[in-house]
Parts: sequence; structure tokens; C-alpha cells
Amino acid sequence: MANTISIDALRQELWAKELLDDVMKDVENVMMFMGEGQNNVVNVSRDLAKLKGDIQTFGLVARLAGNGITGDSELEGNEEAMSSYSEQVAIDQIRNGVRLTGKLDAQKTVYDQIRAARENLRVWMKEFISRQIFLKLGGVTNTTLVDTNGVVVGGRAAWSNTPDYIPDAHEAAGIGARYLCAETTGTDALAAADTMTLDLVTSAATMATLANPKIQKIERGGESFYVMYLHPLCVRDIRKSADWKTAQQNARERGDKNPVFRGALGYWSNVLLLENEFVPWLDVSVAGNSFRGAATGTDCAVDCARNLLVGQSAVLMAEASNPDALVVETFDYKNKDGVAANFIGGIQKAMFNSLEYGVIAVDAAAAV
Repeated sequence: MANTISIDALRQELWAKELLDDVMKDVENVMMFMGEGQNNVVNVSRDLAKLKGDIQTFGLVARLAGNGITGDSELEGNEEAMSSYSEQVAIDQIRNGVRLTGKLDAQKTVYDQIRAARENLRVWMKEFISRQIFLKLGGVTNTTLVDTNGVVVGGRAAWSNTPDYIPDAHEAAGIGARYLCAETTGTDALAAADTMTLDLVTSAATMATLANPKIQKIERGGESFYVMYLHPLCVRDIRKSADWKTAQQNARERGDKNPVFRGALGYWSNVLLLENEFVPWLDVSVAGNSFRGAATGTDCAVDCARNLLVGQSAVLMAEASNPDALVVETFDYKNKDGVAANFIGGIQKAMFNSLEYGVIAVDAAAAV
């Protein structure tokens, strides 16, 4: 006789699928440009959802730069070789859970505690994955990094993959192949007045355009542009600038015609400006003086944010199969309920021949 699966088991399987779907949608809303394929800031692969394995390999290809063949000249034998590299992303598991007090406490409350626990775990997972994306993009390895409220947010900086950090020499010089500092003599001379400006946005966009290999623009709705994620404190400083109204107007005009630009902070120098709370921020009095960690890397003289200008496939995400993404269990003779959520996957900044494939980091003073 065939066994009939229980309704509770079906419900739990449905909850697990809903949780992952909702979390990915939430992260997509945070990032705006996330999906499968090269033409995304976050390039997602779900191959490991179908196959076994603990490493996902992504292929990265630079743009063709040859002159081509004119007229009836022979193309055969004169084809251009594509310059390509691969980036491997290891996967790991991250879990969190909530155990409820018991049936008597549940009876006293007027809300569904299990549903509330599921919602809290969904928000937690969205924030964890979003934070991971920005820690990897910024090359942050400082595990004592805090947010503006003093909450430690760098504790899992090395989760799944340790990102390549910005070379110390670049921070010390205030400029590098994929790096800019608001203080041109380096982070150790950064002063409170060295805040984020639209001129820095222009400089970062120019660096990305002239980079070798070139950082490729995102293409959406007939437009090609870079995206720049800005810390809220840097957004505050930009809004005080004389050029702010022009940037805002440019985004609004495009947003009327193209939904990609709706909700943008502004549009400047072919860069879509987006405010994001997960952009790395450094409190030098708490987390040491470097995004790399205390007593390592190049010191920052004042609190600062690492704003990020990005193009295609700046960061890579591997998502693995996980039928138990959300589990509800009972304890203590079915008196207590517990809810757990987990994600199996990996996130890493894309590197191409030892250079960031799709991101320019821009450090600027950002005082609370």
C-alpha cells in the first residue's frame, strides 16, 4: 500500500520554497540588478540546485578589442582570441532559528507566533545575503566591522569565500587600478571634509570605462550605464552639493520613460546612483582603522564608507538545492515550537587576472 504524505509535510515543503523565493525577491529589490547571466550586477548560478558539488565555476570573458578584418581579406586564421578567466565560488551553509516559549505563551498572544518567526527569519536571511554581497564587493575582511548603531556586521565576512581585499599600496596612494579615495594622498590622510561628491562619481566612471579589462556597463531598457551603491551618510553629503538637483532631475526624466530608473537617487556621468544601507562603513574607534581589520591593511584616519561603482557580473552567487530551507519542529513533548531557516550557497567578488572584474571601490569620509 502506498503511503500518503501528511499535510504538515506538504505545508513545510511549501513554506521552504516560499521562504527562498521571498528572500531572493527581497535581495533583488535591495540590489535591483540581480539574476542569472552576465548582464547583472549579481550573476546568479543555480546549477548546484540540480547537481551535486561544493564549487561553482563561473566563466568571465573580456570584451573583444581587435580591429577586425576589412573587405575580402581572409578572416580564417585571423580570428581574435577571447580573453577569459574563471572564478570559483565555494558554497557553505548559514542557519538561524527561533524557539518559542510554549503553548501557554502562544495562547496569551494575539498573533501567530510561528508566522511571525518565519517573517523575522526571512528578513534576517535577506539582510545576511545582502550584507554578504557588499562585504565581498568591498573586499572587507574586518570581522569587527560595525554599522552606525554599533552592531557588529562583519562577523561573517569570510563566510563561504574570503574576498580579495584592496591592495594596501592602493589605499596608501589614494588611487589604484580599481580604487579611489576622496583624499588623493591616501586613506591615512583622510579628513572629515573629504566626503563623497559627484566629482568622485565621475572619476570612478572614467576609471571603469578606461579600465583594462574594461568594466562592462549594465544594459537595461535600451540604456547602458554603471550602477553606484552609496552609503546613506554619503547620500546625505551628496544631497548638500550644488549639482544634486541636476542629478536628481536626470534620474526622474529617465524614470518617466524607463522603469529601471524609478526609485533611483540620481543619475550622473552615466551612473545610476542608488542608496543602500549595506554599503560597508568603518568606525575607526570601534573596528580598527582598516576595512581589512585591526592592525592590518592601510589605516583610515576618520570614519568612512566604501561606496561601490559596479558593472556586469561584479559579484557571483551560487545557489544550491535546499528542500529544508525552512523547518518547523516541536520540542518538550510538543509543548514548544521552533522555526529554523537556512541557506546553502556561496558569494564572491569576481576577479579577472588578479583585478576586480566589475567594481571600483571609492572611500570617502562619512561621519555620523
